[in-house]
Amino acid sequence: MSSTSSRESKAMAATATIHTYTIIRTPPEGFTGAPYCIAIVDAGAGLETARIAGYVDGAGIAVGDPVTPLATPDAHGATYSL
Repeated sequence: MSSTSSRESKAMAATATIHTYTIIRTPPEGFTGAPYCIAIVDAGAGLETARIAGYVDGAGIAVGDPVTPLATPDAHGATYSL
């Protein structure tokens, strides 16, 4: 799937669901904003890996939580938001 059609699919889906996730506390060089959430999300057309905006350290997050696609990636590259 091209990145354009991936963005179009996200724009059509009102929400997606967290399939699994991890919290990055010590990111590799070049990545900022730790801690942050990386998740595999189910947007209905298949699973995809995404950085999730809006995570605050210690906040409750769980498999099955809904996330909302962002129209454009945020400053850290997140494509979904809690």
